[in-house]
Amino acid sequence: MAHADSAHFFYLIDQGGNRRVPRKVKAQDGRYGYPIHPVGKGNDSVAAIYTEDDQMLVQQVVLHGKGVRCRAEGGPQKGQVNTLGLDRRTIRSYWLHPSKTAWIVGATKRPENEGASA
Repeated sequence: MAHADSAHFFYLIDQGGNRRVPRKVKAQDGRYGYPIHPVGKGNDSVAAIYTEDDQMLVQQVVLHGKGVRCRAEGGPQKGQVNTLGLDRRTIRSYWLHPSKTAWIVGATKRPENEGASA
């Protein structure tokens, strides 16, 4: 079954401890997937690449510092949609399903749940 978001394997965690879950969207030009935004391009949908590849999503955000459209799943911003990435002031960390850690070999910033027992 295809998922519309990455909550089951990856999400960002904001400074308040709330989940910011990457979501697949459809661009006005018809492209579909997780919109990955180059550093410095913010919400520019023309500059974004769209992918349905889960591994590419994680690697672009964690290894390459790119932004992705996310929906806040809790806290005062619940429901808000923003382009977010690691090493930005609103995001403190991320969660990655333990079965996916091979995707981030060599990453400087490690998942918040790394080393936690399942």
